[in-house]
Amino acid sequence: MKSVRAIIYDAGRTLLRPRLESPDIWEFLSGQLGVEFARERPLPDVGHYFYQNMMGKYDSDARARGFWRSYYVKAMHEAGVDETNDRLEAAANALYDWYQRPEHWVMYPEVPEMLQRVQALGLRQGVISDWGTDLVPMLHAHDVSDYLEFVVASAAVGAAKPHPDIFHYALARAGLSANEVLYIGDSYISDVLGARTVGIAAVLIDREQRAPEVDCPVVTSLLDVLELIEP
Repeated sequence: MKSVRAIIYDAGRTLLRPRLESPDIWEFLSGQLGVEFARERPLPDVGHYFYQNMMGKYDSDARARGFWRSYYVKAMHEAGVDETNDRLEAAANALYDWYQRPEHWVMYPEVPEMLQRVQALGLRQGVISDWGTDLVPMLHAHDVSDYLEFVVASAAVGAAKPHPDIFHYALARAGLSANEVLYIGDSYISDVLGARTVGIAAVLIDREQRAPEVDCPVVTSLLDVLELIEP
């Protein structure tokens, strides 16, 4: 990839991950409702639920909150909770608010080194992510924004992946051509296919090696992307 002048990242599950995992989520909801949950109970497949209900629609804070509220309510219904919908939605909203706090997210271990090495190569860096308008302070709290020239959150620009508008917006804001950019994300449909709609080359990051065979480069660490960039 000789013409790369910039690397753009997805945010969630690419740069940052939530501290809270399934057992902790059930514990949180238990505290909200006073209902005991089995901590080992799996949550519904969020990727499948997202693609069915929200792909391309994560374009406002209200829709973002509405998606996660409906997802957590679905999880509680499937767990057999016998509570009013108002109480379930209140618990789901509380969990969504918990996730808005930067201290409840962590960077993947290789992120600082990746950002530093890409900067040392003289490449520009940015973020395009399906996220609420709190994305910039979230990245700033984790010292990620120090390395970025631009951040495009779907809720802030009114367009969500894989729709081409969010990618066009980022290219225009950065003053870059599609063939100068490499995009990295954890979703083949939203990230890889979305980037391709405007001619951006993309890499799939699959840390847990769960992805099926796909027609794009696949890495298990962001640092592996550096091997794809020719000096």
